[in-house]
Amino acid sequence: MRPFTFIALSLLVVACKPKDRIQALSSEKAKAESVYLTHDENDNPVAVWTERDGDRLNLYYAISGDQGNTFMNIIMLPLSSDVATHAEGMPKVAFRKDGTIIAAYEKKSPTETNKYAGSIYYRTSSDKGQTWTSESFLHSDTIAGRSRSYFDIERLPDGEVGASWLDIKLNNETGGRSVRFAKTNGLRFASEILVDSSACQCCRIDVYSDLGGRINVAYRGLMKGKMGQPVRDMMIATSSNNGDSFTTPIKISQDNWVIDGCPHTGPTLCSSKGGVYSMWYTEGNGTGLYYSFKQTGADNFGKRELISNAGRHPQVSADETRFVMVWEEALDGNTDKATSIVCQISNDNQVTKQSITPGTSNAYAPVVTQTKNGFLVAFLMDTESGVRMFTAKL
Repeated sequence: MRPFTFIALSLLVVACKPKDRIQALSSEKAKAESVYLTHDENDNPVAVWTERDGDRLNLYYAISGDQGNTFMNIIMLPLSSDVATHAEGMPKVAFRKDGTIIAAYEKKSPTETNKYAGSIYYRTSSDKGQTWTSESFLHSDTIAGRSRSYFDIERLPDGEVGASWLDIKLNNETGGRSVRFAKTNGLRFASEILVDSSACQCCRIDVYSDLGGRINVAYRGLMKGKMGQPVRDMMIATSSNNGDSFTTPIKISQDNWVIDGCPHTGPTLCSSKGGVYSMWYTEGNGTGLYYSFKQTGADNFGKRELISNAGRHPQVSADETRFVMVWEEALDGNTDKATSIVCQISNDNQVTKQSITPGTSNAYAPVVTQTKNGFLVAFLMDTESGVRMFTAKL
């Protein structure tokens, strides 16, 4: 599958109607606060979400045995009320190749000197979620009052689970936070290394194992531009030795977005046999969602292409023949800034663009993953009973 170009008018653009395939997984009696998708050790899609009911916060996950059409046997893990559930750093679940389940999450612990202080914890289960170990720190530095957050986890090519996160500031010149990576060795995270010393303070990280067996860590960097202005462009570092070391980070795109504050929107990655795709939001030399492709063996990503000038918070996935993008987009004429979930599916011959959610509903925080016969999208949406988590099969 080669990289796609989206500016050619000869490509077919049609609207589909997946709204009929939307199903709610979360409870009507609680508020869904986050959503995430992954795969188990058998490559079955797994939906992960949190629900808050009064003072109770619970993490749920459910495995689909039919490629995302239905989900059975929902597993619940109670969480403390200080666990973060925001879209840039929500609780997540990963599966080692031996079936061990890892649940990871951030805990906020502000102090008088650092209101953003917190730590990342994890618990493991070796019996399909029936029992769990007590929580442990994911990172090696456990000093209280330090900021560690905005993490991602991913099963690696060797069957272990890798994690990357934003850690303490090491670069006083930029004020950016360090990016660190660790992987499991059995049931514990170890071999922690530094990936970069300066990243944007509050944007999500994406850890992604591509089809070539490489581990990629993508994030929004923070560097000094002209006249010392803060530039926040997307970066990527790659490991070809199962996370033992990473390349010097490179820019995904030379956007040169000068902004004195965090945009709270990070990059997303996927791959085909031909290389790695990335999608992100920027306001540098043009506002909107952009896409770029890095061919296997190339030193850099190609020229970026605009996908939507009204979209936010993108996510991507791909299979052998198709490339899928999902994002939030403001409803036409809506003054309350309500958003719908938009999806674009591309192959070598055509592009199909579709609105996944009803035009009258406020939906947000989409995620997407591939299945053996298509793609699965999950998102949050306002309903009469409150916020619920939904899935849709593409």
